[in-house]
Amino acid sequence: MINKLRWKPVIGAAVLLLLAASILAYFFFFKTLHIQVNGMITDGNIELQAKDVRLKKIKSGTKSSIKSKDYFTIYQLSSTSLSRHYGTLTVTVRKLENNDMFVFTKFQNETTRPSTIDFSLSFKKPFTNYTVTRFHSEKIKHEHDSTLGVDPTSTPHGLVELKGDDAYANMVISKNYNSVPLVKQYSDTRKSQLRELIKETDETKITGQGQRIVIHMPHVAKRQSLSESWFLYSSQPLFQNMGNFKEWEKHTLKEYKKINKWYTADGPFGKLPWSIEPSTKFGYGRYFALVHDRRYADHYEKTKERYFYDFILNSVANLLNYGAQLGKPIPTEITSTWLKDNYGITAPYYDTRFNEYIAIYLKRISKLFNIPEYQDIALFYADYLLDQVEKKNYIQTENGYIICDFYGNTQKKKTHASLNHSLGEMNFLLESYLETKKEAYLTAALHIKTGIEDIGDRWIKDNKDLWYQLNPDLTFHGTDYPLLTLEDLLKAQKNLEKVGAGRSPVFDRFITSKTQYLVNHNIEMTKAVIASLEEGGFGDLVKDYKNVSDY
Repeated sequence: MINKLRWKPVIGAAVLLLLAASILAYFFFFKTLHIQVNGMITDGNIELQAKDVRLKKIKSGTKSSIKSKDYFTIYQLSSTSLSRHYGTLTVTVRKLENNDMFVFTKFQNETTRPSTIDFSLSFKKPFTNYTVTRFHSEKIKHEHDSTLGVDPTSTPHGLVELKGDDAYANMVISKNYNSVPLVKQYSDTRKSQLRELIKETDETKITGQGQRIVIHMPHVAKRQSLSESWFLYSSQPLFQNMGNFKEWEKHTLKEYKKINKWYTADGPFGKLPWSIEPSTKFGYGRYFALVHDRRYADHYEKTKERYFYDFILNSVANLLNYGAQLGKPIPTEITSTWLKDNYGITAPYYDTRFNEYIAIYLKRISKLFNIPEYQDIALFYADYLLDQVEKKNYIQTENGYIICDFYGNTQKKKTHASLNHSLGEMNFLLESYLETKKEAYLTAALHIKTGIEDIGDRWIKDNKDLWYQLNPDLTFHGTDYPLLTLEDLLKAQKNLEKVGAGRSPVFDRFITSKTQYLVNHNIEMTKAVIASLEEGGFGDLVKDYKNVSDY
C-alpha cells in the first residue's frame, strides 16, 4: 500500500513550484512592461530622456526632400544594468520649410511580453492652458467592404491648441498603431511586404502640472511587434478658420477608408484587400492610391489652410522615401494573389493606374508650389506607357490596342486591361502631348482611343453599366467603379477636343449609358461629376437629381 503521507510533501512542493512558475510566466510573458520616456519639444527639435531604463543612441542621420528635411535617431532601450534588451525607439523629425514639423515615433518591442512606452511630451515654451478639438471618430460606421473587409482604423486623436502669455502652438496628434511586419520572400531580390494591424488605440491624455502642460502618448506593443504614432507641431494656427476644420472632419468621417491616418516616416499605411500575400484579413500597406494624399491638395486649393499645406509637403517626402527617386515608375511592394493566380505576377510589379496617380500629383504640386522640375519629372509615366507599347504589353484590337493594366518580370501571360486604366492612360498621354508636342505621346493616345472604340458598345452591360475589364481573349469581367470611369470619360472628351481629334461618339454613348445606370439605381454622385455632365452636354440626364454629395 502506498503511504499517502509520504507523498504529501512532494505534492506540496510540486504545487509550490507550479505556482512559482505561473507567477514567473505572468511577469515575463503576460504582465505589461512599462517604459517611461520623456520628450521635450524645443524650437524645431525633440529631446528625449528615459526613466529607469538606459536610452542609448545607436544611429542618426538626415535625408533631404523637396521643402523638408528628415532628422532621424534610433535609440536602444535596455535595463540600467544592461542585462535585458527591450527594443529600439526611432524618432524622425520632419522639418518643413515653414518651420512646422512632423514627428514620427516607432517602438520595436523585441521582448516576449507586452510592453508600453509611456511617452510624454512637454514643451520648452511656457504654455499655461490648452484646448482639444476632437475628431468624432465614434460616428464612423466600420462597414464591411466587399474588397477590403472591415477597416477598424478611424481618425487622429484631435487638434490641440496650446497657449501662454508669450507662447502659442497648434498640434494634431495621431492615435497609436500596433502591428507586426509580414514578409513573403520569393528570392534574394523579390519579396512582398506588408503589416498586420493588431490594434489602433487612443490613450492620449493631456495634463497640466503647474505651469507645465504634458501630453501623454502611450505606445502600446504586443510582444515582438511595432508600435507607431505621429504628431504635427506648429507655432502658428493650423486653421485660420475653424469652419474649414469642421468641413475637413465631415469629409474624413465619411471617407475614412480613403484618407490616411496611420502615418510613418516611411509613408502611410492603408487597408489592403484580402487577396494579398502574406495572407491576413487585417493587412495594411503602402500603396499609391493613398500615398499621394490627393484630398489634402483638394482642400488646400479651396482654403489655403496651413494644415493641408503641411500634409502636402509630407506626402512629397513620402513619395521620395518610397520611390528612392522620382522620375521612374515605382513598383508595388505587395503581392495580389489575384494577379499571382491568374498571371503569375508577384511583387514587385508595376501598376499603371497607381503610377498615373503619382504623375498627376507631381504635376499638381508643380503648379501649387511653383516647382517646375516636378512637371518634367511627371513625364516618366508617359514614357513608361511608350515602353509598354514597345514591349507589346497590350491587347491588340482591329485597328488599335489597349495597354495591359500590370507588368511584372514574373508574369506568365498578359494581364487584362480595365476601361478606367485605359482612359486614364490615354488622358495622360494627351495632356503630355499638349505640354511637350511630342508626337509619340499623341500617336499612342489615339491608338488607345481606337482600341477602346473597336470594342465599341460591347463595353456596355444589359443593365446600362459598363464592364470593368477586357481580357486578352476579348471577353469581359468585373464591376465598374461607380464614378471613376465616368470621370475619365468626361475628361477624355475635353482632351480629345483640345488636341483637335474631336469628341468620340462611342465615348458619348458610354457616358449616357453609365449616367442612366447611376440614376436608375439612385447611386450617389458628387457635385463635381454633376457639373462635368452639365458642361459636357449631359445635363438633362441628371436634371433635378437628388442623391448628390460634396465629395
